[in-house]
Amino acid sequence: MINEDREWLEGGGERASIARPEIVESWRRSQMSGVNPDDVTIVPGEATRDCKIARVAIPVLSAMADVLIGANTSLLLSAPDGTMLWRWTENSRLKALLDRRSAVVGTRWNEEFMGTNGLGTALETVKPIMINGEEHFSEALHPFTCAGAPIRHPVTRRVAGVLSVTSLVEHASPLMGPTLLKLVREVEEQLYSDSTLRERELLQHFLAERRGNRNAVIAVNEDVVIANRAGAQLPIDHRALWNQVESGCRDGTDVRLDDSQVTGQVRWRTIGYADSVMGLVIVAESDEPQRTGRRPAAEVDSGTTPVWSELPELLRTNAAGSDRVLVTGEVGVGKRALVREAFDGSVKELDCAAAHEVGAERWLAMARSALLDDDGEQDVVLLSHLEALGTLMCRALGGMLDRIPRDRSGLVVAGTWTPCGDADVEPAVRALLDRFTSEPFEVPPLRKRPADVLRRVVDQGPGMPSLSAEAVEQAKSHPWPGNHRQLEEFRRWLSRQNRPVIGVKDLPPRWSQEAARARLTAIQAAEADAIAAALRECDGNKAAAAAKLGISRSSLYRKMREYRLR
Repeated sequence: MINEDREWLEGGGERASIARPEIVESWRRSQMSGVNPDDVTIVPGEATRDCKIARVAIPVLSAMADVLIGANTSLLLSAPDGTMLWRWTENSRLKALLDRRSAVVGTRWNEEFMGTNGLGTALETVKPIMINGEEHFSEALHPFTCAGAPIRHPVTRRVAGVLSVTSLVEHASPLMGPTLLKLVREVEEQLYSDSTLRERELLQHFLAERRGNRNAVIAVNEDVVIANRAGAQLPIDHRALWNQVESGCRDGTDVRLDDSQVTGQVRWRTIGYADSVMGLVIVAESDEPQRTGRRPAAEVDSGTTPVWSELPELLRTNAAGSDRVLVTGEVGVGKRALVREAFDGSVKELDCAAAHEVGAERWLAMARSALLDDDGEQDVVLLSHLEALGTLMCRALGGMLDRIPRDRSGLVVAGTWTPCGDADVEPAVRALLDRFTSEPFEVPPLRKRPADVLRRVVDQGPGMPSLSAEAVEQAKSHPWPGNHRQLEEFRRWLSRQNRPVIGVKDLPPRWSQEAARARLTAIQAAEADAIAAALRECDGNKAAAAAKLGISRSSLYRKMREYRLR
């Protein structure tokens, strides 16, 4: 059927394609680039191991490649121009086939040269993708399954390279996608650690200037330019500005800026360090009035995770100067409760998860009334559980937000969003989230706030058992995967115990399993999730789960013991 789709694409006839839309679009791009699916032309590139992505990523990937042994997979790393920089393969048959297809260091894997493939398509679309067998545009690549994802520099957010996990089709596994994304995160974290002091300082000044306003913001030094969406559109020559700084300007007032094409007031300042200038921050202020927060912000030590009592003031600080607030965090961290507390309870809530119950038309009518009917009062509209909306509902809600008059005062729209693990965010959903212009406010999980845990489980008054010193330490270090909901359930469990003191051995049995999972690395956690999902889909049949995962039953049993899965 996939081959029929390819023939339909080449012939231009009428056919409803069964291939995924992103694959068909990649085929179109490959075809327009003149790629011959029967005989691709190998294009050489410059593979230097001295570039930053190679210096940072290769040691990380080499150290973590051991987790892939036995999975019949290969790791491929490319530069931002599509040139393969590094390859790791532990399977001799896979290595020979990759060599035969010229999947070797020093070749370019852009879509325009090789057609649809894990490295090139991820580079072209700048998002993760899985290419299975005949979905590759080149027939020479049909024996392979490739998962590819871009690696973004954490400071500039530019694509620093692309990573692909590749296997033969018969060895493809559901573990490939999660493993790839965890590896990408490990590399991105190392890129940040490897960033120079100048880059980190530039990023911190950029974030501080951007937070809480809708102005165009640019931060620049000799090597890096960081800009928000509005800043990227400014007709400003960043290189010329930095040349002025290098020529001797030591004060922002000395820098000459051609702002004739910029509306609104433009201000700029230099970033100093050790009697030298390490960067320049430019802000083009909007002509539109900035809305202020409802209360002055509290001063909180940014070096520690805040406790719950400090979060409302921090949220108001984040929302100052903006009429849109996005609150994110894990399930059960209290996002809705925080919005209500931060805005004194004067909140009208629209639960997006209820749209399926009341019907899309009725829910949208309620949203239209809350967002577009101006009653002259100070309103905070809370759109909770945005992750529950489908594509069409996101588009409709986004259109309403766009229609709110810019001169309407007193309306603040808050949204809560729970990231769904490693799942890709649909473009319509991302477009909706982008309408919340202030910096997203992330509620820290309970495991990072041990003081809040102790406040709610220690010395709860007469009638409640007390915890032994060892149990208190266990509660402080517990991962609390369910956050506040799990903590409340534990407090209810505690109230039903008949013993006056609860020791470590008396704690709920699942605590040991949750604590063990918290000690897993990112890749191990992803593997444990994939194994658990396969066991659920196979109704506990371990032989079927092992076959689905592409591993032996003995490996499955070993990993189940290692990850304490049942």
